[in-house]
Amino acid sequence: MSVALLVLTAAGIVWRARNKRWVHNAQLALNAQPRLSLILPVFLVLGAAVTVFLGVGSLEAGFTPGFGFFALALDALLIVGFTVWIARRPFPMD
Repeated sequence: MSVALLVLTAAGIVWRARNKRWVHNAQLALNAQPRLSLILPVFLVLGAAVTVFLGVGSLEAGFTPGFGFFALALDALLIVGFTVWIARRPFPMD
């Protein structure tokens, strides 16, 4: 289930990245309140760290489906990477 969520998130990111108007609006939103827009990525990175910790703990306990936690952590980092990609793009002047 977590791998399916990862694939759907990646597909959604690719779909959103192709829409130039949406990316432009996202840039405007990130530029409007730069400190406030850092809250979600920070919590996603913390959540990814906790998820990896849970994955390692569940694998150590013998819970084989614990590998799904790593896909969930990668999912969170994928969203953070997409947000960073939008923020690092050159700001359009039109």
